[in-house]
Amino acid sequence: MHKKALLALMLALAVLLSGCALIEKDEAVDMATEVIRVGDTVYTKGEILSEMDYQLNYMAYYYSMFGMAYDVTDPELIAETRQSVINSMVESAVCSSKASELGLDQLDADEQAQLDAAAQESWEYNLESIQSTYFADTTLTGDALQEALVAKAEELGMPWEYVVEYEKSYIVSEKLYDYVVADVKVTDEELQAAYEENVATQKADFESYPSSYGNMVDGGSAVYYHPAGYRTVKQILVAFTDEDQAVLDTLDEAAYEQENVISSASASLTELGVTDVDALCAKVTVTLEPSATVTDLPAVTVTASFDADTSEEAAELATSLAEAKALLTYLNEQYEAFKAQAYANIAPEADEVLAQLAGGADWETLMAEKNDDPGMMPGSATAERGYAICAETEDMDPAFVDAAMALTNVGDVSDKVEGQFGYYIIRYNSDVEEGAVPLADVTESLTAELLAEKQETVYSETVTKWVEAADVKIDYNALEN
Repeated sequence: MHKKALLALMLALAVLLSGCALIEKDEAVDMATEVIRVGDTVYTKGEILSEMDYQLNYMAYYYSMFGMAYDVTDPELIAETRQSVINSMVESAVCSSKASELGLDQLDADEQAQLDAAAQESWEYNLESIQSTYFADTTLTGDALQEALVAKAEELGMPWEYVVEYEKSYIVSEKLYDYVVADVKVTDEELQAAYEENVATQKADFESYPSSYGNMVDGGSAVYYHPAGYRTVKQILVAFTDEDQAVLDTLDEAAYEQENVISSASASLTELGVTDVDALCAKVTVTLEPSATVTDLPAVTVTASFDADTSEEAAELATSLAEAKALLTYLNEQYEAFKAQAYANIAPEADEVLAQLAGGADWETLMAEKNDDPGMMPGSATAERGYAICAETEDMDPAFVDAAMALTNVGDVSDKVEGQFGYYIIRYNSDVEEGAVPLADVTESLTAELLAEKQETVYSETVTKWVEAADVKIDYNALEN
């Protein structure tokens, strides 16, 4: 997590921690009980429980952002969090001791300047967060406001000294990491083995899921194998006007709502034991009176003649189903009719692009000047290389894929093609040659990836050895009492 995000989150959780369920404020002596000792470093019961509370509330906060529950009172979660906090504190103490032993906690002039700048930036960010959280409606200004913000930071346990120490620990931990992994290298044998494994894996994956190659290329992921049947294409999108697109979106959303009604009613009728849903719906007559505006639903008149043995619930569901089907048909017709007009509104612009191309205008220049496709804007990777597509491409508009794959030769340009977002004008940019990507083309990126993985492994193993060799004393009973 970014340092600023961490500090801001600590502020956001401060109010939660004030109602801490694990720490009783009137048990100061008990909270001062030593639980962890690593050399001269001691962590008390209060510090551990406070960090546990922070971690539990952080997870509850995180889960809540996705509409999920996280029970901070669950004994199993509490036990897991306690052990995680203890492990983290022990590792932190051991690493801090090792950094001090190696003299890495002594900063040179450049590092001190880095610390000063980082601490000042974080301090100012903290005060801004405190102001927006606790003083949003304050009438304080100038020095009075600054004093109040500083006092609140101290109250929250995040004074200037804490920020400085936090930023210094970040710098020192980076120095320790660099010290441990300084001699880690990736051998030619490791590079070759990883390359061959990636080639084999991607070849098999692309054979099973051809469209995944295009997703990886367009997403900027590392590619080690080019499957057969791919080409790159570029396009000039002449998009629907914002006003027309808004109408189409409204109609599309309304149709989606009716589809949901149809799906739900059909399923409910089946659950009721109705074997011929269509026959039951045929007993319902739906009459629509078109509205004055294209986006408003029409007035609906419904009549029905159900058999005497049709239950009231089945009759209601069949009526809803028939009405939704009629509305869906109406909305689809409205959508297609309006879409035709939307195409007509942008046809002159698309025709002008085609005329300029036919007159010898440079494709790249027009693509940069006349395009509504963000992926084809200057500076984007896809504008540089084109979209990678094949006949099996699944996550693009089928109209785009079909038109792109219908082009015969590299350099060919399509006519204007009606698509989901407007008119596509597509250029066949290049063929993708089947086969493995040369090792030389991926050496730099693959080496960096392997090096990072190897460094993480070496650092983790080294810290584990340090912890095992350290004089660590943990009084678990003190946490239970």
